[in-house]
Amino acid sequence: MEWIILLLVAVLLPVFPFSWIFNRLVATAPGPWGRALAILVLPQLGILLLYHTGPFLPLPVLGQRIWMMMVLFTAVFYAFRAVSAREISIWSRLTASSGLTLTWFLVASGSPVHLTQLFVLAWTLPAALLMIWAGLLTQRMGGAYLGLRGGLASELPRLSGLITVTALALVATPVFPGFFALLQVFHLLSLSWLWPLLLLLMIWGWSIGKFLQDLLFGIYQGEPLVDIGGTVTGVGVGVLFLFALFGLLWSGLWIGI
Repeated sequence: MEWIILLLVAVLLPVFPFSWIFNRLVATAPGPWGRALAILVLPQLGILLLYHTGPFLPLPVLGQRIWMMMVLFTAVFYAFRAVSAREISIWSRLTASSGLTLTWFLVASGSPVHLTQLFVLAWTLPAALLMIWAGLLTQRMGGAYLGLRGGLASELPRLSGLITVTALALVATPVFPGFFALLQVFHLLSLSWLWPLLLLLMIWGWSIGKFLQDLLFGIYQGEPLVDIGGTVTGVGVGVLFLFALFGLLWSGLWIGI
């Protein structure tokens, strides 16, 4: 029974190869709001299932090391896949999968359930917001692909600004919760395990660089587009501001102070 639960949680807190199921569940959810809800809810269900059904990992020490190696492989693998993604919702889903899998290090360390839930929220909330912004861009362009018509910043400055800040939040930019969540993972690992995380950071930097280059730079070539209104912009800015403030308030717990 414990093994069945472990495999179910490996789908919801994605670990390769079970991460394929998680990504299919999110990708096939109906509409941008459905995908946003799926990426928010599924990992939280995984945490509740894991914490309320018994101890973590019915494995010997060697088995735990192999499992954690798979976790690090999954994080690097999905970060690398995101580099070539040009559709915003796909990029956000792959990048979120890369960050979410690191949750297993908190679980293995015996982290309380509420801190683990906050850790998961650090990756899923910006990913969910990007799903919504991608839906708004699709309404205007027929798709949320970047780099096909030049930079969108001059044509859709408000929507482009929200996409930019949210994407930065997803790749653990300082001030946002993902940064402090990543510091917690660094704190838990020994020096011999840090090099995959450093590689992960390099790939995230590469990925966000290409993402922002396609979004912000170049000359837009296409039909005139109508930007989002002030109300939607204000709500988006407010959510991102509260998200950043939330990260600062919880940073003391995540870095072990």
